[in-house]
Amino acid sequence: MNIARSKDGVDLASGRGGIEGIGSLRELLFALRQMDAQAVSQALHRVFESDVETRPTFSSSWVAPLPPAEAVLIHTYRVGDSEVRLYNLTERAESLYFVVPSEYQLPIHHLKLLHLAREEIRRLAPRSVDLRRPAEIRAYVAQVGERLLYRIAKERDIRIGRSRAEEVATVHRLAEVLAKYTAGLGIIEILLRDPNVQDVFVDAPASRTPVYVTIAAQGGSHQRCLTNVTLTEEDAESLLSRFRFESGRPFSEATPVLEANLEAFRARATVVGRPLSPDGLAIALRRHSPDPWTLPKLIKAGSLTPLAAGLLSFLIDGRSTILVAGSRSAGKSSLLGALLLEFPQSQRILTIEDTLELPGPRMRELGYKVQSLHVESALGGHGEMSAEEALRVSLRLGESALVLGEVRGQEARTLYEAMRAGTAGSAVLGTIHGNSSKSVYERIVHDLQIPPTSFAATDVVVIAGLARPGGSQRFDRRVTEVTEVAKSRGPGEFEPLLAYRVDTDSLEATEAFRHSSERVRAIANSWGLSYAAALENIETRAAMRTALVDAAERQNRAEFLAAPWVARSNAKYWSLVEEGFQGTDLLEEWSGWLARAT
Repeated sequence: MNIARSKDGVDLASGRGGIEGIGSLRELLFALRQMDAQAVSQALHRVFESDVETRPTFSSSWVAPLPPAEAVLIHTYRVGDSEVRLYNLTERAESLYFVVPSEYQLPIHHLKLLHLAREEIRRLAPRSVDLRRPAEIRAYVAQVGERLLYRIAKERDIRIGRSRAEEVATVHRLAEVLAKYTAGLGIIEILLRDPNVQDVFVDAPASRTPVYVTIAAQGGSHQRCLTNVTLTEEDAESLLSRFRFESGRPFSEATPVLEANLEAFRARATVVGRPLSPDGLAIALRRHSPDPWTLPKLIKAGSLTPLAAGLLSFLIDGRSTILVAGSRSAGKSSLLGALLLEFPQSQRILTIEDTLELPGPRMRELGYKVQSLHVESALGGHGEMSAEEALRVSLRLGESALVLGEVRGQEARTLYEAMRAGTAGSAVLGTIHGNSSKSVYERIVHDLQIPPTSFAATDVVVIAGLARPGGSQRFDRRVTEVTEVAKSRGPGEFEPLLAYRVDTDSLEATEAFRHSSERVRAIANSWGLSYAAALENIETRAAMRTALVDAAERQNRAEFLAAPWVARSNAKYWSLVEEGFQGTDLLEEWSGWLARAT
């Protein structure tokens, strides 16, 4: 019950005596007379190696069963029951994400059983199922599927096990596959369950374009990879139907863009269709990390230096207004989520997002006081509050730190009005698109129509960028700039505190940071510290995060970088501050605690 096809538009000629340009049986026989058996065998091997895709009849997604001849294996690992192999494609300066779905390797009699069950279950109308809940529909399909699979196996005399226990296990496993390809996302689920995958791209036309993924490589790098998976138009339409169902949002030629949150996969889906995409549906899926990013994790990944982490922690503690800017995929939301963990657990935090990416639920589990407000997308939605309305409500909910998933639209004016009036809470954080502090200023003042004098309510702009070492196809996420708004010099003026150097691949302190930062001095004054003592405070925070990274590497325990340990570490720091410790004494006490705790 497997189907195979040849890819269109692929040159199969080897240039070394292989079968080239054969268009009829007569030409094939003539070619065979000109070659020996070994040449024929090699030619056929090349054909099947590079030009065949297969799929079982219960799936409409095609998978190439073999990598190209030039592929060099780099790494192999498993995602559930499926195997993933990463290859370098030496002739294309590209990487290959090669997935071997376990369900595509099932024995022929199990494939036949799944095909028969799928055809029958598609004719059944669900009863007593809440159609607003995708998870319940999937559970229903799996439950009904188990009964169908067992009955069909007995009726058709299809062997499913040597014992009753083996039969039960086989039927359960096959029912999960049935639910996955009937009420789920099919083969795309394997990609979304891979912790190394960050983005999945289906370009139009889906039936002629392989799926691409962005993966996290070693050392914090990221790379876009070709996959051996090609969807069909049926797949793309099926995914669109699922996303429309989950979001409740419209999609048509009048509104050809759809955004949806996939809670079961902690991912966000964006779909573009005709006429905006003339070749058909295009889909982008972005996975959210199941574990929140932290400053120590970003240090470990090379995105941030310890000094930058110390400074950002200091600025958060000093109730600063911080905008995190950068291009798409630069890591803005990851950095913003890491900054949230630098608030004390006693601080009330209000988050406003149209796509739930910030780690609010996980932070609540750790004792943080986080209230999340889910607002309508920029594309609109039914029954959802606008970001501007949610912001006005949040300003009436009492003293809180405000965190905007993205600063855009009319809510930006409301936000800056509140910041100027002093009603925006203890601190304000948000992300915005822009590649430099100047571009952020231009966007806010000119595009969003915020008066230049109002922009002065911003304290610091942090730029997250993408670096390509040596011009390679790999890209690294780096914080490239930490700049304060130089309010004393007038509107639109900035002073870099930390600047990225390509040759050292690090953020380095500027003279302004060492001697004359307006924001550092303002926080120091509010805490009753000298400027030198404020710098020592920042360096202490940097040393703490370095110690966590060192402990994680030394003991091979990644949990030291995770949110629970960061929360414990910061709580201990504030406890020591309350006891009167400062500077070197504080760091020694904290280091002793860490040694005992680890």
